[in-house]
Amino acid sequence: MVRIYSVQFRTAVQDYQLPESDDTYLLRWLVARDFDLAKAENMLRNSLDWRRKNKTDLLLDGYQSPEVLTKYFAAGNLGVDKLKNNLLLIRYGMIDIKGVLLSSKKKDYVTHVVQIVEKTLAMVRKDPMKYKRSLDAIPQASVIVDLEGLSMNHVAYKPALDTSIQLIQMYESNYPELLRRVYIINAPKIFSILYSIVAPFMHQRTRDKIQIFTHDEKQWKAALLADIDPDQLPVCYGGTMTDPDGNPNCITKAFHFIQQLANMGGTVPKSYYMSNKLDMSNKKSLSISRGGKETLEIQVKEAGSVLKWDFHSEDNDISFAVYRKQGSELLPIIPPNRVECAMSAEEGEIHCNETGTYVVEFDNSFSYFRSKKIWFSVTVELTSINKEE
Repeated sequence: MVRIYSVQFRTAVQDYQLPESDDTYLLRWLVARDFDLAKAENMLRNSLDWRRKNKTDLLLDGYQSPEVLTKYFAAGNLGVDKLKNNLLLIRYGMIDIKGVLLSSKKKDYVTHVVQIVEKTLAMVRKDPMKYKRSLDAIPQASVIVDLEGLSMNHVAYKPALDTSIQLIQMYESNYPELLRRVYIINAPKIFSILYSIVAPFMHQRTRDKIQIFTHDEKQWKAALLADIDPDQLPVCYGGTMTDPDGNPNCITKAFHFIQQLANMGGTVPKSYYMSNKLDMSNKKSLSISRGGKETLEIQVKEAGSVLKWDFHSEDNDISFAVYRKQGSELLPIIPPNRVECAMSAEEGEIHCNETGTYVVEFDNSFSYFRSKKIWFSVTVELTSINKEE
């Protein structure tokens, strides 16, 4: 029956070039949508469009993450679990998440995580003997998330929460059924606040794969060793793996594939902060009164053009939105969202599939006591396809 569904599904999406050609790739989308062919096709087509717009296929060779991410984002591949699934370690509690986000653009942060996922998938495909599975089984990953060191910066810093939610939604929409299990260990009491915020944005299928452990080391080590052989785990996680120099944290081994690092997280030096590097060239200023808002009308004359924005405020956050005019109506393209953009610039773009008037909105109506000054650049660019035509 699965084979029949796969053949029908392959026929339905034959007009697209798929990133992977085997049946297990198609099976992931079918399983994610309970074998509803129409829903699975819609999900896959949306993901393929996402890959094209974000140039995801170029991340393996043509993209270099900012230095602050390669040095301070603590994640790496370890080995395999007992079912030959890839094993990934993320020391999220040791990441200075506020420092990282103050030192990199949100888009770069998200792209860095996507690059890790893409490189891991390529690694699994390249070594079928190490990650050997039966022909009809989906290759998945087990993930250890170590929360030792988790602080209120991880929980209460809005850009960190926004980015976490964005990554969850991005992962579920574009990498379905790649996750076998998540072991969250060393979870402090404040983690319950974070989880209560992000859990509603997860599919129940994802939530069912998460196991949460407090600082009860005996308990979480037993859970890890039930699914993972000791020679695939660092000593500090109950295994036997060490670095050549005897380091029980396996800094070199955990990062041998993604990056060569001398640390696993740590405080980001303020010299990396983007507030020291904000570019005001080619930007205009806009003052927004307390309780007020300002809008910019942008004319898009060719379908397929790209509307880009780059802005930051001199102090505190601002609500940002993009609409398309339809008669007297404003249709939301980017819904209103408060953006922390005083320390680093907010950048983004949309592909305008229709011509007409687009409205960029900076809204300060939530602030009763403070006006804001915005430095911004909004441009409309033709895509390479437009230019060729």
